[in-house]
Amino acid sequence: MRMKMLLLLALLAMQPCPGIIFGARILAVEPQGSKSHWQYMKSILDLLATRHQVTVITPLPTGDRENYTEIDASQVFPVYPVSDAVDMIDRFGSVVNLLPPVPERSHERDICDAFFDFAPIRDLLDRGADGRYDVVLLEPFYSPCLSYLAHRLRVPEIYAIPSSMNTPLEMLIFGTEPNPAYVPNLLYNGAVMDGFTQRLANVALFAYVKIVPWLTNVRMMYREPKRYDAAGVRHHPSLVFINTHFITESPRPFPVNMIQIGGIHLQPPGVLPDDILEFIENSPHGVIYFTFGSVSSMSTLPRHIQQTFIEAFSQVPQRVMWKYDGEISGLPENIMTRKWFPQRDILLHPNVKLFISHGGISGVYEAVDAGVPVLGFPLYYDQPRNVGNLVDAGMALSMDLLTVDKIAFLEKINELINDKKYFLRAKIVSKRFKDRPVPPSEMVYYWFEYVLRHNGAYHLNSKALKLTWYQYLLLDIIIVVVTLLFIFAYLTYILFHWFQNYLSKFYKLQKTHYH
Repeated sequence: MRMKMLLLLALLAMQPCPGIIFGARILAVEPQGSKSHWQYMKSILDLLATRHQVTVITPLPTGDRENYTEIDASQVFPVYPVSDAVDMIDRFGSVVNLLPPVPERSHERDICDAFFDFAPIRDLLDRGADGRYDVVLLEPFYSPCLSYLAHRLRVPEIYAIPSSMNTPLEMLIFGTEPNPAYVPNLLYNGAVMDGFTQRLANVALFAYVKIVPWLTNVRMMYREPKRYDAAGVRHHPSLVFINTHFITESPRPFPVNMIQIGGIHLQPPGVLPDDILEFIENSPHGVIYFTFGSVSSMSTLPRHIQQTFIEAFSQVPQRVMWKYDGEISGLPENIMTRKWFPQRDILLHPNVKLFISHGGISGVYEAVDAGVPVLGFPLYYDQPRNVGNLVDAGMALSMDLLTVDKIAFLEKINELINDKKYFLRAKIVSKRFKDRPVPPSEMVYYWFEYVLRHNGAYHLNSKALKLTWYQYLLLDIIIVVVTLLFIFAYLTYILFHWFQNYLSKFYKLQKTHYH
């Protein structure tokens, strides 16, 4: 009996698992020349390349390998250089600067024109639906024009979004919009709206970012019609992988085909270099790690801001690891500078007491995963929102880079390190972040292959996509209900008026009869 059971188990083990698909041909497009965007996309592609064949068009190529081929698109998509942090704040730190008046021409269309004139893409479109690829995976920064690729190839399309959902894009993708009463826009300068003024500003922002791009694109569609113009209307993604998690972002409704994989880039801890490990472990009071990421340059900060940091660090008992891309002299003995640090591995070391950051989403997840308190200096775009979410979670404080002074900076550092509530909150947030039914990597495998198993899984799309704008807003229902109420009120008025006249005549007849 035992031998029969073992034989049965052996036969079952030899059977292929029906839930796993191997060898799909993926065409990926990363239109953003940003290292943080590429890190997110590449994390997904690296996973998929273990089971499938990946071809990716990217402006930041890293090299081919088994099941993974890159097409250099740096001549098509602009690559963002390391920038001056103060200049970035001046140009992009304000929502007003991020939202200029209605432009005469859409930058998006210029990029789309260049993309579809790119030789590999021209060749692909000329071949049409020849079965070369099974699915298109892209970041929809220049959506909907990039969706024309999947439409032309007649294959399912999957989006990879490296930040919180952008509101106009959400309506285009899912046919639904979040409630601006409690869901802050991606560009809203914060994470929590406590009062009327904040909600009013958020509603205005929702309206602006929805209407202005739409007006610009409609005008360009009529002025310079392109073959990709209708792609966004006709073609909707089967699935969206979004770089969020309910711990680092306020809970809100999500469509069933929006899959949260926040922290997908997190790798198992590695071994720290000997000099860095010695610097950390020989610090009796712990270590502070300080970086503004891969996009902004520390060396271009105004001298008085750099001096503020140096003087403050010289007065703390902790050692400081400062990611600094230039040359700097005269530093206190407790400061180590490098052009690059193994950030993930440093934050995981138990002797790291504080992470000073600009609030990039990758660093946010690394801090949350490690359970390290954060002092944020948000610079632009989604960073104020990212830092605001950590502040709301009770594991961070926020400061303004342009107005920072030594005393306030020291006070924030000491508060975050010495007040144990921030450490405890960071550990609680980390515990909740890690408490998942399956890791993000398994979510990527499962849902990507779910789309393949079910021929695009279009049944996941919301029925809201089939509604017109007035149906979605219930305007037709409202008009009918208001009309019926008006008719009812009018008939009631007529009936009441008739009854009033009847009573008046009746009383007159009564009086005449008695007289």
